Amino acid sequence: MILYAAVLLLITGSIEVLSSSGHPNVLLIVVDDLRPSLGCYGDPVALTPNIDALARKGILFTKAFAQQALCGPSRTSFLTSRRPDTTKLYDVHSYWRNHAGNFTTLPQYFKEHGYHTVSAGKVFHPGIVSNKSDDQPYSWSETPYHPPTQAFKQDPVCLGPDGGLYTNIYCPVQVEQQPGGSLPDIQTTEFATSWLQEWALKQESGNGHEKQPFFLAVGYHKPHIPLKFPLEFLDAYPIANMPLAPNRKRPPGLPTVAWNPWNDLRRRHDINALNVSYPYGPIPDSYARYIRQGYYGATTYTDSLVGDLLGTVSSLFPDTVVALIGDHGWALGEHQEWSKFSNFEVATKVPFIVARLNRQSAPLFNGFSKIFKKTNSIYMHPSFDNLQFSTLYKTQLKSRLSDKPEMSSFRKKSVWNSSSLDNRSPHIHNGLVELVDLFPTLVDLAGISALFPCPDDSRKIKVCTEGSSLSPLIKQIWDLDLSPYSNKTQPRRTLQGGDSSKTRMKVKAADKLQGKKAAFSQYPRPGLQPSVEPDSDQPRLHEIKVMGYSMRTNRYRYTVWLKFNNVTFLPDWDHIVSEELYDHKVDPDENFNLCRKKVYRHKKKHLKRIFIQGWRQSAPSTR
Repeated sequence: MILYAAVLLLITGSIEVLSSSGHPNVLLIVVDDLRPSLGCYGDPVALTPNIDALARKGILFTKAFAQQALCGPSRTSFLTSRRPDTTKLYDVHSYWRNHAGNFTTLPQYFKEHGYHTVSAGKVFHPGIVSNKSDDQPYSWSETPYHPPTQAFKQDPVCLGPDGGLYTNIYCPVQVEQQPGGSLPDIQTTEFATSWLQEWALKQESGNGHEKQPFFLAVGYHKPHIPLKFPLEFLDAYPIANMPLAPNRKRPPGLPTVAWNPWNDLRRRHDINALNVSYPYGPIPDSYARYIRQGYYGATTYTDSLVGDLLGTVSSLFPDTVVALIGDHGWALGEHQEWSKFSNFEVATKVPFIVARLNRQSAPLFNGFSKIFKKTNSIYMHPSFDNLQFSTLYKTQLKSRLSDKPEMSSFRKKSVWNSSSLDNRSPHIHNGLVELVDLFPTLVDLAGISALFPCPDDSRKIKVCTEGSSLSPLIKQIWDLDLSPYSNKTQPRRTLQGGDSSKTRMKVKAADKLQGKKAAFSQYPRPGLQPSVEPDSDQPRLHEIKVMGYSMRTNRYRYTVWLKFNNVTFLPDWDHIVSEELYDHKVDPDENFNLCRKKVYRHKKKHLKRIFIQGWRQSAPSTR
């Protein structure tokens, strides 16, 4: 009874635990395959009120890039702050400590500096790439939590038009009918929120001992394929209103080596049934809308769970720094491509938000458990009016939903109304940043020993960074924002890519600070042509023959495809097999390869010189 009362106090926010160590708690949220299709990034379609609310509490980076658009290499890279050419991981079949060097990880560094480190969900990529242990015993103070229902991730549970169950891409489901009676990200959130409540009780009853700060990393699987999420979230995105990618044709002048044939999607029942020709046949527009609907639905579902997590953290631990990132982007039909596996902007660009919570933060977040599970309805946005089930599912689900009339007629109760809470705009930084910047940034914001830059050969150096700390910029913004509810007006700017009122955001001193000259990404290929075997989307190390190095400046993206030695891990700059050049001033969607245009000849030479000098010469000029 006493424990129940204590937990009730925690849930209602009556207990707050402040760290007496002088160091803030840190919450890292990693969302799998999440591109910046979020309301706070100006996407006019996305309904993501919780992540939007987080952005309003912090700083949003509009030009953040992954170092490789594949889960394993990207996560190994940003969790060690080393680039793929240093970790020597371009696939998911090696453990960096054995393969490249005994590099200290982000959670390990916090653990070694007095933090209690906890992992829930997909943080490290599972399997041999993290030694089949999520890098234990090095990185975590407790055994990492993986949701048991993740074991069913490939099960045929996706409803098809004929009423059968398949392993589809498009996979809205009824949660209670799933194996295990739940979904992985729901279980991960339940574990994380329960852990926070238990940790608060332990810290509150510490008998005078110094309260230990925590580093909690929570990894969400969605919107990674399959796009499996509670079917109620379909109603947030009526299929008739779902827009297609505006640039859904394969670009002229695109080198064959650059093409991503989305082999992973073709293996799914629903995509395979479309009989799309390989490798360039397009997915029909009619089905493309469903994939896009599924991605947005899965993103809104994830946002609702993030709301649960943030609400709990801000209620119990107001002294918390939060970072939310995607591990890479995802193509939703742009360039006729799907998934990641490329150097295009849509595959490498990620959301990157850093915020500082306080006592007033908790009411900003409305989550899955507080609303969906209690009302059998998704949390409502003011625009969720007259919602109906999609045509594809209406017939198949009619009998299943007959005993739950409240699920086919949504309550128009607006539990989310940003205007009644914190209607501030995020602080925006339009400079170039990279995911390798995450590690040194969080270290500096936590007030523990800063990282030194890595030398050219860092194989025997356990701790260093190949990124740059963003903390001077972030701290300057936080110092300017003296009041969490300041009414001071600021100039506003519309983010590229949408004209919604969501895109009206403040521009502060962040724009004036000098950032990187370039951001770097790369992607390997087994040959010059798309192929299934070897898989040109996910080649193994011994199959890699070509490496595509991509450099993004403020205006240009320049990509060079080079012969690559998979034994020495060295590119051959004397053997360029293909090039791409995109001018974002006139072509933000990267539809026109300009590398052979005479007017860009000198610019390409200039960019190539910067490229060959490497990332060290492109680091910020001020720190």
